[in-house]
Amino acid sequence: MSFLANFFNKPAQPERYKLVASLNAYSGSVHALAISNDGHILAGGGTEGIKFWDVQSRKELTCSPHECRGTVSCAVWATTRQTAAETLCYGTGLGYIVFVRRSLIDKTFQEICARRLGSGFEITCLSWHSSADGNIRIAVGTRDKMVQVLILNANLQLQSVFAVQLETTIPKSVAFTDSRDIYVFGLYDGNFMKLNEEGNVIKEINCQSVIGHAAVHQKRGIFVVDNAIDGFTLYRLEGEGESVRTFTTAVPSMSVPKQVVFGEEGKVVIGGSDNGLVYVFDRKTGQIIQTLRHADVGLGRDLDGRCTIASASPGPGRRKTTIKMWAYDYAAQKVPESPLKNHWSLSSILMILTQLLALLVMSVFLLVNYKDRFFDTAVNHLQYVTSATAADDFSRHVKAAMMFEDYSGIKTEGRTKGHATGDIRLLQELADKLMELARAGGEIDEDEHQEDYDNEGAKVNYSVAPEQQG
Repeated sequence: MSFLANFFNKPAQPERYKLVASLNAYSGSVHALAISNDGHILAGGGTEGIKFWDVQSRKELTCSPHECRGTVSCAVWATTRQTAAETLCYGTGLGYIVFVRRSLIDKTFQEICARRLGSGFEITCLSWHSSADGNIRIAVGTRDKMVQVLILNANLQLQSVFAVQLETTIPKSVAFTDSRDIYVFGLYDGNFMKLNEEGNVIKEINCQSVIGHAAVHQKRGIFVVDNAIDGFTLYRLEGEGESVRTFTTAVPSMSVPKQVVFGEEGKVVIGGSDNGLVYVFDRKTGQIIQTLRHADVGLGRDLDGRCTIASASPGPGRRKTTIKMWAYDYAAQKVPESPLKNHWSLSSILMILTQLLALLVMSVFLLVNYKDRFFDTAVNHLQYVTSATAADDFSRHVKAAMMFEDYSGIKTEGRTKGHATGDIRLLQELADKLMELARAGGEIDEDEHQEDYDNEGAKVNYSVAPEQQG
């Protein structure tokens, strides 16, 4: 089959995601990665604070010195209508939330706002939403079971919208809904909750597993979680906790949170592992599309038909952590090729051959089963034409004879006249019978019509018998 595919210029299916960058510029461990919304900048944070790289040139970007506020635990890029510059928001293990923005003057990243939240517990998750007035709304989850929503206003000041402490759930992931409600995913208890704008719980279900990380696709009405056991599990936002399917990975060597995201407009699920692989799954079938080596930490970002995956894995010994990036232009696959550029593929040729074979089989079937009927119809038609012509000629001759009998003036007497008249009438009746059969398209069956012939003969014999007797 591979030979035929190559013969008909059908190339093998290439790998979807290709390595586009490999960075070895971070000392210590990486706990968070974030790709800017325009796809140009990669931010990475961990034990050595936050760093930035230009994705295209792979060069590290300058960041102004700022106070170290602990290990970076999570990070997210946000945009507003008020400024074209993107803002990075990250949280730390000491409970600080920090906002960094790139200066339009010297192009360096500068800290624009920082605050320590609550009692200083670790910030476990972040999510952002652009408000109607152009401000940035930030949802924050912390290790002490707190969930709060903050607004970064135009004056770069933080304002609190609400703060609520959950009873048993430690938030591991948060996400905004389209109506500014909040989804909360619990770390150890596996709870999935929905909070309204005032912080009240309006829905709560249990996913029956630990949640290492979660991602929401609002448009498709689904979410996926790292179940910390055998992979990632898909659920419906409006469901009652029943899973849709599980994307199975290798059994983890230890239960550690693994990041999971949607990619390619929700068509694929991308997740990390503790065995150095990034898994790319087909969302509908659950099958593995591709595995990328490596990642302990990873994320994906969709931008204008291009899905980019970034992952980080510590190097052996004291070597720097390696950050790798893959990309796939899935929008290019949607553009139909010009008909002039299409090749004869193996599948199209097989389809044409199948149709020709079906036509041949049908022709042979008709020839074998209906051959006699075709021939009989042709012969009958020929017999009909011949019989009709002969009958017409015969009838005309008989009528001519009868006219000659009546008007010729030849006088016959006695027995001779009776025989002639009887013979002519017999011929006339036979001619009429032949005409009737010919026009009906039938055939003369000797056995079936023998009795008619005998009766006709009897009538003739009866008509001439008195003369013979006399």
